Amino acid sequence: MPAPTVNLSDVYTFKKLAATLSFSEAARQIGVSRSAVSKQLSRLEKSLGVVLINRTTRSVSLTEAGRAFDSNTPEVDVTVERALELVRGADLAPMGTVACALPSALGSAILPTLVKRFAAHWPELRLNIQFDDFGEDMISNNLDLAVRISGRLLDSSLVSKRLASTRIVFAASPEYLEEKGTPAHAADLQNHRCIGIGTAVQSATNWHLRKPTGNVNIKLDLVLSANSELALIRAACLGAGIIRVPELCIRQELASDQLRCIEGLDESESTGIYALYPRRNSSAKVKVLVDFIEQGLNEIASADYRAPRDTGRHRPPGIRSTASNP
Repeated sequence: MPAPTVNLSDVYTFKKLAATLSFSEAARQIGVSRSAVSKQLSRLEKSLGVVLINRTTRSVSLTEAGRAFDSNTPEVDVTVERALELVRGADLAPMGTVACALPSALGSAILPTLVKRFAAHWPELRLNIQFDDFGEDMISNNLDLAVRISGRLLDSSLVSKRLASTRIVFAASPEYLEEKGTPAHAADLQNHRCIGIGTAVQSATNWHLRKPTGNVNIKLDLVLSANSELALIRAACLGAGIIRVPELCIRQELASDQLRCIEGLDESESTGIYALYPRRNSSAKVKVLVDFIEQGLNEIASADYRAPRDTGRHRPPGIRSTASNP
């Protein structure tokens, strides 16, 4: 008769249970839920064909088979923990390549400073930056990290960390506003040239505005659509029309008066800037890049793009930094 197939993770969980005689404490030490511990124990007992632990609402105890199994697996939990420490220790020195997706306009705003500082701090790491304004699937594109600007993240298996927040604004060039006028209400956008993100088969868009008086939905046929927000910003600077964009992404254009915000149309609620990555225990290379991106956003938050320029550089607009996760 072939030997039963046993999952090492299940044995490790059993060893924690045998040592603590508590599902809650074993779960705390392992870092999983109590139900996950229960499921792993049940799977191990099914694989072995015996009951290892007696559990009631009041007590937890080892069965005779459980005591025998525990005594004959003396070093399993210690060996696993040593292996984990070795892996974690090796990961303390980030190296290799980290692939990151950034919105095109946001990437152009923070990349120059980010790349220089990142290379100075972590010379063994290589950056692979992909511009992505559509939020493409991370796993299928082999990405370690993605930065998204979103009012609300959809349910996902990805880990998320809120790095900062920004306003969504409507902007156009001074020349466009002088020629076409400035819309006073959301409905006025129907009479203006609007540009935005779109695909080859979809040029219409719905702009959802979160206002103090309630949400407003404006359906528009875009006069110009593209798959790059950065390209659309450049077009807006040349007078192509009105663009709806995170304020952070047009900091230089606002500072140099290439674009002007259309007051009264901006949304009442801020929009989050998030780092997303596939695993809860992200690698060191992902963690250091997230930290650097967050630092760059915090520096932008402390600057005032409306202040007079005294260094020859464009001042970025303020965004509100957030120190905690959502």
